[in-house]
Amino acid sequence: MFMDIAMLVENQGTLIDRIENNMDESVGFVERAVADTKKAVKYQSEARRKKIMILICCVILAIVIASTIGGIFA
Repeated sequence: MFMDIAMLVENQGTLIDRIENNMDESVGFVERAVADTKKAVKYQSEARRKKIMILICCVILAIVIASTIGGIFA
């Protein structure tokens, strides 16, 4: 009976070691995901700023073209 219990404990020890290794890997994955999420938020903010600047440039260009065309036909 003690031999059976010893075998069960040994088998569970191996299983627990695998679980512990998986948990350690998971911690690394979560830390990397947090860093990647921060980078994604930064890139999203920069992209939004660039889109706004392009829109402003297009509006200014449209105003310049409209005033030039209006000056030609006036």
